[in-house]
Order: sequence, then structure tokens, then C-alpha cells
Amino acid sequence: MNNSASTFQYIADILSFKTTNKQLEPLLKEPSFNWEAIVKEASQHYVIPTIYCRLKAKQLLHLLPEDLISYLEYITDENRKRNTVILAQIAELSQLFQFHNIQHVFLKGAALLASGTYKDISERMIGDIDILVQPIHLMQAYNLLLQNGYKSRAMTLGSDFFEHKHLPRLETTVTDTRIAAVEIHRKLFVSYKNQDLEPKSIFNEQRYKGSLYLPSLKHLLMHNILNHQINDYGSLYNNINFRSAYDTILLLQNYSQPNKLYQFNLFKRYFDFTGLFFEDIKTLTNAKSNIYTHFYLFKLRHRKFQKNWNKLLRIGYFIPILSNRFWLFLSNKRYRKAIITDKKRVFTHLMSILKKK
Repeated sequence: MNNSASTFQYIADILSFKTTNKQLEPLLKEPSFNWEAIVKEASQHYVIPTIYCRLKAKQLLHLLPEDLISYLEYITDENRKRNTVILAQIAELSQLFQFHNIQHVFLKGAALLASGTYKDISERMIGDIDILVQPIHLMQAYNLLLQNGYKSRAMTLGSDFFEHKHLPRLETTVTDTRIAAVEIHRKLFVSYKNQDLEPKSIFNEQRYKGSLYLPSLKHLLMHNILNHQINDYGSLYNNINFRSAYDTILLLQNYSQPNKLYQFNLFKRYFDFTGLFFEDIKTLTNAKSNIYTHFYLFKLRHRKFQKNWNKLLRIGYFIPILSNRFWLFLSNKRYRKAIITDKKRVFTHLMSILKKK
């Protein structure tokens, strides 16, 4: 295993429902098989529990070193405990909002977990609980959580001058039924426009399952893909994320019209890149290799080049944004005063963007 491209393929083969045990077993038996590289990459993609669950389902755990089995099992058990609490927290939030007639749907990982997408709830690592709320109920929902033990975390000062997709993050003291922060969304994306993913469309097609309001399968799939492509800059860097890819595979198993999505550029690029490694996605979407996917494989084989290339992309992406902010700084006295007052945090935030790997 000499480069990241092969590491990515091995991870995809472990997660895939198309790769058979007979195909995997000889690879995993190799004394030279680099489990350290697998664990390192899987950790960065938040799929350590997923790796364990898929190896267990394929009955291949016995091929791993004993200390690695113990490590993977520990991480998976801890994530199962965490997700059990998160499910209780989701139920509590749902009950609270329904009691106060607040129209809402759970999004992303919370919705996937609550909808029974995974055979084992430990498969998915979840950070926050994201909830889309009808615009007319937005502040009511936010204030209601403040009254029920949640505390607002200050956002960057830009939230005073630019619209964010969600209100300031709400954090909570860890208890038996609360463990995750909550983000109340007014919309799914800041600037990207797609009629299918406007709040009105999502609420029109919402499902009521297990006493919870959830997006339709189509909306879960579209949001999962575009969240990687737009919010996580997957389209900018032309890369993949294994957690997102695994969620997509599970959702595609019950979605009958993936080729309709393939007509749109952001979806097409997502399918082409994930289809490089996952036969599950390639066969369902007719994903194709092209000059961009071959360049991605080149970058994975030359990680130092990839790191420098991504830094150039990041700088190029943020230059227009910084230019607009600089003009606002010159023309808007209130913005200028806010920047000067909070200059230390602004500088730290800027450096974190430039230094991000």
C-alpha cells in the first residue's frame, strides 16, 4: 500500500456492499497490509465505527490484529452509547417542538439515524443535531431551546452583517438525554439555489416516522450530496468523503431515480468521484472516469502536491470573499468598528482558513 489511492480503495472495498468476502479476504490476510494507514484515513473521514461494523457484517474481523479489533470495538461501542443518547435528545426536541406547534424537520445525520438508515446505530458518527424550522417559527424555536437549558454560542461577527444558513449554535450540558449541540436552520445553503431544496419543498414532502418529522428520501439524498459538495467544499477540492459516500450508498439502495440527479453538474461530479472507488455508486448512476477523476487519483498518489494544490484552491476561493469584505470594511462604519473591536478573533479565523489542510 504505497499511496493514498490504494488506501482509499481498500476503505471503499470494506464499506462497499458490492465487494465480496472472497475479494477482500486475500488482501486483508497479507502481512504487509497497512492497517495504520486505513485507521488514519478512516479517522479523518469519521468512519472508524463504520469500518468495524462492515468488517463484522462481512465476518472478516478475525483477520485483524487483536489490538486493532479491541480499538475498533471500543470506538464503536462508545459511538453506540453516544447515538443512543442523541436519539433520546432528538425525541425530546421533537416532543417539545410539536407541543408548541413549531413546524420542523430533522436534517443530515440526525435524520438518517432517526429514520433507521443503519442496521447498527453505531455505524454513523454524528456531531450536531440539525433542524430545519419554518421561517415563521424560527425565533420561537430558538428562544424555546434557550428557555429549556440550551445556551447560545457566539458566531463570528459576520453573522451581524451576512445571513447564515442557521442561527447561532446552541450547546447544552451533557446529561442522560442530552449530548449534542443543536443548530436551528432557516435554510440548507447560504447562496446555492435549488428549488427542490428550498424549505417550502422540504416541508411539503416531509415524512412523519416514529413520531418524528423527517425529510423525504429524495431530499435526504440530495442534501447529503450537496452538503459535501458545497458546505464541505467537495466541489472546490474535487474530493470525496467516506462518511458521505456511505450514506449515499445506503440511500441509493431505496431511491429509484439516481440518473435524474446525474443530469446536474454538482451531482454528476459527486457520482463520478465516488464512483472511482465504489462499484455501488458507479453501477447505479453510470458514473464515468474523466480527466478530473484521473487528476484526483494523481493527487492521492502525491499527497504533498495535493496539499499545496488545495492551498492554492483555498486562497483562490477566498480572495473574492476577502475583497468584498475589505470593501465593506472601507464603506461601512459599523462593520469597520466591529472588525477593529474583534480584530484578534478575526485574525485567528483568517489564519485558520489559510492553514487548513
